[in-house]
Amino acid sequence: MLAAVSVFVAACGGGGEDTASVRVKSASSDAPVIATQPANASVLTGGTATFTVSATGTGLGYQWKKNGVAIPSATSEAYTTPAVSYVDHGALYTVEVSSTAGSVTSTAAQLTLALSANQQAFESTILAPAAGSHFLHWNLPYAGTPTSGTHYAYSDFAVIPASPLTNGPQLSAQSAPSNIASTLALLTPGPTRVLKNGAILVVPAPNVSNKVSYVGSDVRVDTIASDNVTVAYAEIRSNYETVALTGTLAATPDDVARFHNSFFSNPAILDTTRSYAAGAGYLKFTQTNSGDRYNAFDCTTATTGAAVTPCRTGTTLNNVLTTGISSTSDGVTYRLADGVVGTVGGVSVWVANNPRPRSATLSSTVQYRIYFQLNGNVYTGALIKDGTVLGGSYYVSNPNGATVNDRLTFLPFDIRLNKAAHDSLVAAMKI
Repeated sequence: MLAAVSVFVAACGGGGEDTASVRVKSASSDAPVIATQPANASVLTGGTATFTVSATGTGLGYQWKKNGVAIPSATSEAYTTPAVSYVDHGALYTVEVSSTAGSVTSTAAQLTLALSANQQAFESTILAPAAGSHFLHWNLPYAGTPTSGTHYAYSDFAVIPASPLTNGPQLSAQSAPSNIASTLALLTPGPTRVLKNGAILVVPAPNVSNKVSYVGSDVRVDTIASDNVTVAYAEIRSNYETVALTGTLAATPDDVARFHNSFFSNPAILDTTRSYAAGAGYLKFTQTNSGDRYNAFDCTTATTGAAVTPCRTGTTLNNVLTTGISSTSDGVTYRLADGVVGTVGGVSVWVANNPRPRSATLSSTVQYRIYFQLNGNVYTGALIKDGTVLGGSYYVSNPNGATVNDRLTFLPFDIRLNKAAHDSLVAAMKI
């Protein structure tokens, strides 16, 4: 007979967890979370923009990027750009926030350059497809009939193809002169000559070329020498006003009438019963010299090139001024002690201590007589210092005044006409 066999099945286990009690681990609570995203920014040319982010988490680090490229040292909650220019318009800024538990990237904030009120006014007449910013040039008598060959009146205008705000500096060439006086010959003033970097530069007249850019809320205009490359001098334009012209020319605002003095003072020039065309208007603005500007003048025979005529040949500045040199236009004999000798661009230049008389400059622009030594000769000219407000015109405020200063009032602003205003004046010309 067989014996009974008992089989015992034992459950054994180590110290393992029951599968029913396994917990699923979640992401760490220390991973960064962005609470406030960077905001878009709009600034003027030359300004700065600050982008900020707010995030939660432990041990956070930051890395700002411009258009996807990491910005060196931009590793905090806020980032301030350097001074911005047209190349920065539309740039996208993001920040990556990281910790040991992970990282997250913000949404993109866009940088936009903004036009100031000055720049908007400037573009209103000169930016294509606008018909241009028009300027009148004239030598006309205060009263009586103008004489051809002595008197003249012409205009020119400028247009820029694109906004400097987002396209960078724009070249603006003045148009060819247009004679607006049918009874007078077309005469144009001579060029401007400037002493710069040891040489005399020529700025042609007419057809001046300017390079226009934006600086903060203002407009910068660099005037280009005849080589079409070198900046001869520069100015900043600000304080723009845009003014409409309506009604008859007889009701022209004082700013325009006085700026264009003889056109409105002499009844032989304009028919002031004519009316301004629809849309006529003008811009009034202030021009400020940017950088010291050393104009060079002919001392004797008039020339038009870089070879201005000297006051003395084969001598030195010290010798000439020790003896004294007379300026007939200023009505002054200048001597060494009346000014200071310095070096400008490698050239020895004497600058008078006192400004030239307004009777000589016929402008509110403050100028200082200069004499300079170049290639063994002594030449003359005038210094317009950096920051000087440039005069635009003058009018006869007191015809019976005993002196020029008594008779004239000098205007510290400039004016440009839009095409409708320009054409209205031209249509009313009686000469």
